[in-house]
Amino acid sequence: MLRSDDTGHSWSGTEKISFANSGTVPITEFWIRLWGNGDAGCGATQPERISNLSGGSIAETEQKCTAFRIVLDSALAPGARTEIGFALAIDVPVRADRFGVNGVDTYVGDALAVLAVKDEHGWELPPYVDFGESFYSLTADYDVTLDHPATLQVPSTGAIAGETHEGDRVVTHISAPKVRDFSWSAGAFHHASMTSATGVTIDAYWPNSESDSNCQSLMRYAAGAIDAYSARYGAYPYPRFSIVFDEFGSAFDGMEYPNYVLSSASEGAVAHEVAHQWWFALVGDDQYRHPWLDEAFAEYSAEEFQGATTPAHNCDWIASDERMDASMDTYEKTGDYLYHDAVYHEGTCMLFDLEHTLGRDAMDRMLRGLFTKFEYGVERPDDVRAMAQSVAGRDLSAFWVKWRNTGD
Repeated sequence: MLRSDDTGHSWSGTEKISFANSGTVPITEFWIRLWGNGDAGCGATQPERISNLSGGSIAETEQKCTAFRIVLDSALAPGARTEIGFALAIDVPVRADRFGVNGVDTYVGDALAVLAVKDEHGWELPPYVDFGESFYSLTADYDVTLDHPATLQVPSTGAIAGETHEGDRVVTHISAPKVRDFSWSAGAFHHASMTSATGVTIDAYWPNSESDSNCQSLMRYAAGAIDAYSARYGAYPYPRFSIVFDEFGSAFDGMEYPNYVLSSASEGAVAHEVAHQWWFALVGDDQYRHPWLDEAFAEYSAEEFQGATTPAHNCDWIASDERMDASMDTYEKTGDYLYHDAVYHEGTCMLFDLEHTLGRDAMDRMLRGLFTKFEYGVERPDDVRAMAQSVAGRDLSAFWVKWRNTGD
């Protein structure tokens, strides 16, 4: 449970993480990620702070206090379950960002601590990146209670399970099963709601600076995107989808979270962020190691939803050593412009070319196959190549070489 101050800029309370040992040897330690410290680091003014641990203790921190190694009080046997708890304090910094106070409204992106992933590469502990994403997490069930002023709404991941009014405050209980993370906003937003043709509740929120009529129109546009992607890839399994419209200047046009996104008030941004409900929220990936896996698929989906049959931009690489299969580690060194060109532009070109190579029906089978196989899971580049090869019935090695996309 977290309680906000009168503005919604600061939150404090407790968090508990329960998990089981699905392996064959005892677990004595693990890592958690606290992404809100990515820009500030470990100084005295770090935006997120944890204390008063129960069930374990902090052994060390890494990556500017976004990674904490926790040593359990007692080893966790295979098949057993344990829980750690701690106090959590959040002071959201003033900045136009996914984790920031933008004007008077507060965006609390990826603020809850999540378990780090241990995969074939070991513990995945990438640094925070300002452009693009570092996030990589497995699905879990979230049960969150937000205590906030009645003047503020709290659009979020998940669906509202109940609300209690206590004087000038509201206690909002939110249930979010089978999601990768949990994020929310706080503000005196305008609000509209509708039900899509497939039965999904669409909740739209926006500040005074946005047009009521435009945001309501974009809410209906988002509902259409939900239904279209459901028809092509597989049904959207959650009962609710929330979208918050605001402008973040040069910071970004939108940001994806499960069941909930931030978006600038334009059709292109909406189409892209809604597509991330399939390519990231449902079919997960390591966004630091393989940024093309969700961004290229989301942008391709958005352009097709908007009626395109060819890419909306040139398909010429802008650097001789540019590669689509590079990680965010590479893009941080080369710059944001190469990241956007390779992942968004060339990635979309690649998927249109793949559709042309396979044919529309086979492309649809591939995309639906990926969704069916990796829904709530994590896909990797070789999984995409294997699925494409399966529907093509022929060797596609030259295709991936052409698109500079052969890495694992």
